[in-house]
Amino acid sequence: MSGIVRAALRSKCGTSVCALVQRSHGLPLRCFSTEAEQSLPNSTPSPSFFDTDNSGATYGKLLGVHKRVLKTDIINYLEGCNLTMEDVKMDYNRSFFPVSTLLQFPSRASYDNAIRVIVRKGRSYKLEMADRSQWDRVTPYDGKTILIEGVPRATTYEDVQRILSGFEYDFSSINMYLRAGEGVRADPLKMITVRFHSRIQAMNAYIAKNGTFCLNNRISIQVIQ
Repeated sequence: MSGIVRAALRSKCGTSVCALVQRSHGLPLRCFSTEAEQSLPNSTPSPSFFDTDNSGATYGKLLGVHKRVLKTDIINYLEGCNLTMEDVKMDYNRSFFPVSTLLQFPSRASYDNAIRVIVRKGRSYKLEMADRSQWDRVTPYDGKTILIEGVPRATTYEDVQRILSGFEYDFSSINMYLRAGEGVRADPLKMITVRFHSRIQAMNAYIAKNGTFCLNNRISIQVIQ
């Protein structure tokens, strides 16, 4: 029998060892081919031990955000979606009106959960898928900047200092803008942005100075997110 096995091993036709043994001795042996097994055409390969699911950051664009909505309002609205202050970016136009809000979710599951939350709460907002390039394009103000509106066009830097007297802020960050007024013949309106050293300082200035006066004009202040 050993001679038969050796002959089978030397065979170039690919005949299995056990087949020769069965034909010669009539033994009911279970056959194992000497040729390598091939995968079935429709078989699905088992996942690698190191494969992971698609659980990376997922980006979304939240539409329908009102002008005075804060990041904390959005985070509280999307409860259970694992968002932090750093995961929310407000996208403003030149008049500092939020046209959309960019959100960075820790996973696709968190993004899908946000859609369910919006539907459950009456679709106050609309959430669309976004990509990383849209997220990177938006520079956040981080809640450290305030926007002052309603000031006269003659307002100077010294007037701004008087408005914010007693508060710590970056004087070099004061910027003044003009935007078109409402109506065909309306005069341009002046806006001022000022950056503070922290979110708390910016919020304190908003609470204390919103609705106060600058050169007899009542001013409006909001925190830019």
